[in-house]
Amino acid sequence: MRSSTLPMSSAGTMTRSEASLRRLPRLPLFGWSAFAGARHASLPCVLDQPHVVFTSSGRAAIALALRDLGVQKGDRVLVPTYHCPTMIAPVAAAGAIPLFFPLDENGTPRIAELARWDLAGVRAMIAAHYFGLPQPMARIRQFCDDRGIALIEDCAHAMFGEADGRPIGSHGHYAIASLTKFLPTADGGCLVYGRTPAKPPALPSRSFADQLRIIANTVEVGAQHHRLPGINRAIIAGFAAADALRGRRRHAPGANGSDPPTRNGTTAEFAPDSKIWGGASLWSRWIARSARRGRIVARRRRNYRHLAALLADLPGTRVMQPELPEHAAPYVFPLWVDAPARIYQRVRSAGIPVFRWDDVWPDIPMMAGDTGSDWAVHIFQLGCHQDLELDDLAGMADTLRDILATVEP
Repeated sequence: MRSSTLPMSSAGTMTRSEASLRRLPRLPLFGWSAFAGARHASLPCVLDQPHVVFTSSGRAAIALALRDLGVQKGDRVLVPTYHCPTMIAPVAAAGAIPLFFPLDENGTPRIAELARWDLAGVRAMIAAHYFGLPQPMARIRQFCDDRGIALIEDCAHAMFGEADGRPIGSHGHYAIASLTKFLPTADGGCLVYGRTPAKPPALPSRSFADQLRIIANTVEVGAQHHRLPGINRAIIAGFAAADALRGRRRHAPGANGSDPPTRNGTTAEFAPDSKIWGGASLWSRWIARSARRGRIVARRRRNYRHLAALLADLPGTRVMQPELPEHAAPYVFPLWVDAPARIYQRVRSAGIPVFRWDDVWPDIPMMAGDTGSDWAVHIFQLGCHQDLELDDLAGMADTLRDILATVEP
C-alpha cells in the first residue's frame, strides 16, 4: 500500500516516493516474465564460452582458478584497489598476498605504472569489468602474457557483452561470473577456462536439502513480489502454513536481495569441506539455460539509459558513464555522490536498490592517481536490472532528489 505521507524536509519522515520503493527488489526475481521474450540476447554471454564449470558462487570460481594455478602461501596476486571483499577473500584464503594496483578514471588498471613494479612472485591478476561496462582487456592480457602472469577476467558484473571486439569472458586465462546478479536464482557462479582444462574440477553436488532451500527461497521471493500471477497467494499461504507448523518464523529470504558477505569468516568459508567448493544447484543451472536472455539484456540497457536521463541534473551527484557503450549489458548504474556519508543509509532505508563497496580490504596503499579509494567512498551502485519498471526508476530518482534536498551544502 502506498503511504499518504507528504514529502517533508525534516529528518526521519518518509516521503511518498520512499514508501513506494519499500518493495523494490535489489536483484532479479523469479516469475513468469523471466521466460518471456527472445531466448537469445543481442550480446554474447559468458555462459556460452567453451569450457564453463558451474560453481557455488563467483568467489568460489576465483578460489578454484587460484587452486588450478597452484597459488599457495607467499605467492602474490594483483588485485584492484576498488573491490568487493569477496574478490580478495579467496586470495587470502589461499595464503597468497594481495598486491593492490591503481585504477584510472575509467576503472582501468594503470598498466604503465604496473610495468615499473617489481612483480616477482606474482602468479595472477584479477581485472574486473566494473558495473557491467567492458574494460579494454586485450592490453591487460598482453601485459600478463609478457610477464608470465595468469589473467583472471572478473565478469561478476558483466555476464553479457563484448570487449575489444571479443565476447566478455574470452580474454582471460580464466574468467569468473555470478549467476545471481543477472538471473532469477539464489545461488551460483561459473569458472571459465581459457583453454581445455587438463583435469576439470569434480565439484560435489549440492545436498537435496540445499537444492530444495534454493528453489523455495527463489519462488517465495518471486511470489512476495507478485511475479507469479495465478499462484502468488497460494505460494505465500503455503510458506506461512509451513512456518506455523514449525512454530517459528524462518529467516526471510531477503525480498530486497542481500549484500555479499564480507571478509569475516574467510578461513572457515574456504575450508576443504566447505560448501563453497560445491557446484551450482540444479535449479540455477536450469535457470541459466531457460531464462530469456533477450529480455535481460534489452531491459537492463533500457533501464540504464532511463536512469542516465533522470539523474543527469541531480544536485550533488555525477553520472559516471552517461552514454552506455553499445556492447554492454549493465549490472548496475554507477552514480558519484559528493556527500555519500550523509545520505547512504537513508537511501538504503528508503528501499532504493543500492550497493556500495565501502567495506574494503585492510591495508590498501594510497597511490597517486588512483581512483579506487575515491570510488569506494563516493560511488553508489544503483539497481537497473530487468525486473525494475520505468515507474520504479522514476520513484528512485524522485526519492534521491528528495533526500539530497535535505543535505546542507
